[in-house]
Amino acid sequence: MSKQVRKKTDNPSGPNHEENLVEPSFADAMRDLIGKRWGAVWIAVPVAIEGADPEGVHDVRVASRRLRAAMDVAAICFPSSWYKPLHRTAKTITQELGEVRDRDVLIDALMADRAAAPPEEWPGIDRLIARIDRERIEARAEMERFLTELESSKVPDEVVKRFGGDATAPWRASPTDVDAIGGAA
Repeated sequence: MSKQVRKKTDNPSGPNHEENLVEPSFADAMRDLIGKRWGAVWIAVPVAIEGADPEGVHDVRVASRRLRAAMDVAAICFPSSWYKPLHRTAKTITQELGEVRDRDVLIDALMADRAAAPPEEWPGIDRLIARIDRERIEARAEMERFLTELESSKVPDEVVKRFGGDATAPWRASPTDVDAIGGAA
């Protein structure tokens, strides 16, 4: 049987918070998993910013949803004073990329509809595609601003501090670290 430790948690029920028993192995496993999930987000971010591949946005969203799921489960393991802001950031990443991804998917569906539609319907579909593409361009500019600010913020360093080297952002890593996390060509 593994040894249990008492871990103080922030419980909104009052100043005398109840203590929960947390298996050290669970907390360690979650720290490692969350570090890897942050690492996956950081690897996908530059591709999303570049914009050459629409799947780059999708990859960041998938990675951030996986990160959020792990962070949801692990909330009891870590002090909320630093954990909650990082958890909120993970949620914000998913939300900020949603507008672009939704429009990418909608444009793809409309293009398929246009291909199957009779030629007399093409002008209407083309106008709708053009409108959604303009919205996508605006949403993309906002997403790029958000991700660029996130890259240069203290968040990547805080993530490494809390979750270890697997959470290192490639743009903050030494060349040796980049090779180790799969970011080198």
